[in-house]
Amino acid sequence: MNKKVFLIIIIVIFTFIMTGCWNSRELNTLGIATAIGIDWVDGQILATVEIINPRPVKGMSEAKPGDLVRYVQGSGDTIFEAMRNIALKFDRKVFVSQNKILIFGEEFAKRNLIDYFDVLQRDHEFRETAYVLIAKGKRATDVMGIYAGIEEIPGLYIEDVVENKKINPKTVDINISEHIKYYYDSGRQPVLGVIDRKEKSSINKINGSENKKEYELITEGCSIFNREKLVGYLDGKETRALNFVRNEIEGGVIEFPTPLNKADDYSTPTPSAESSLDIGPKISSGKSIFEITRSKTKNDLEIKNGKLMLKTKVKMRGMTGEVVGDVDISKQEAIKLMEESCSRQIKEEIENTIKKVQKDNKVDIFGYGNIVHRKYPKEWRSMKDEWDTIFSQAHVEVEVETHIIRTGLVNTPTNKVKGE
Repeated sequence: MNKKVFLIIIIVIFTFIMTGCWNSRELNTLGIATAIGIDWVDGQILATVEIINPRPVKGMSEAKPGDLVRYVQGSGDTIFEAMRNIALKFDRKVFVSQNKILIFGEEFAKRNLIDYFDVLQRDHEFRETAYVLIAKGKRATDVMGIYAGIEEIPGLYIEDVVENKKINPKTVDINISEHIKYYYDSGRQPVLGVIDRKEKSSINKINGSENKKEYELITEGCSIFNREKLVGYLDGKETRALNFVRNEIEGGVIEFPTPLNKADDYSTPTPSAESSLDIGPKISSGKSIFEITRSKTKNDLEIKNGKLMLKTKVKMRGMTGEVVGDVDISKQEAIKLMEESCSRQIKEEIENTIKKVQKDNKVDIFGYGNIVHRKYPKEWRSMKDEWDTIFSQAHVEVEVETHIIRTGLVNTPTNKVKGE
């Protein structure tokens, strides 16, 4: 019994004196990365890393945002080598476990991008939740080091902007892990977010005006990949249409033409027998805003006589955020016309986006291939290798339903008196 007690005491003592991490490092030996840029320069990979400056800055109220970070670079034949070569001219080991953003220059993205993702997945230090962006038409270094928000560390600022997708779906938020998953998805091609630099409009400053140019970053749109290579881009509205098809809308606003407020226009014109064109309700020159509170998309397809029909049905609920035009939305007929106009706007955007991708890029970024796989597993075996070609020749059928559940605090536009 005494031996058991003795052993227990020894074990308890050892739990206190043997604790610790075998590979622990002191904070003052690390350079903590918050953003990494990868470019192809002179036949080599150039890695640019944003490092947080941990030292306190004297007079923080007067410090410039640039004092909070440092930028270091290294070159090599691989990303791993380029990152390690930074140690030849930087006094700390680059620590990437806290990295938030990974930016690839456009020229680099046109290469076999997925090959370079090996180190991002293999090395235990890389953070797979870091968002991946393509510098549209630029190098990664062109969009790094720009301060345009409240957050003064650029990498964290970019992360916050990317996550604004939930309130504006004209962008995508894809991280390292998700991109690798979509690469291996035979029924859907990958897309990645984009980032661009634009010059700010001139603004008078309270503390005086400086003559130097100021830039801001924008993440509107997305990049299209054919497996490992960059093949094109979508603009903001096209990216929103993509998010609708992929059922990835969490919120956002839609601008659509305001219908006319006349009794004769409270019914949608019926096409003549000679024409199947749906000419829709008459509209004014104004625009209205629909704010999305809920969206649900159901995708399907049919194969008839060897022809493929892609079907997408979108249902939206929300409220009017702004009304510009001659319309009294206290009338149910006017609300119905507003719903029809909004539905028509999104329907056209989705149809045009699918047709553009079919014609210009010839890749299925929407995920219709996964529906074929589930619905027609036998046919999919013979179709999957040629799916992108089959997709590019398919017909498209889109249906959109909009439900306005609230109209705000007023029923008539500000420029109208109720009852006019």
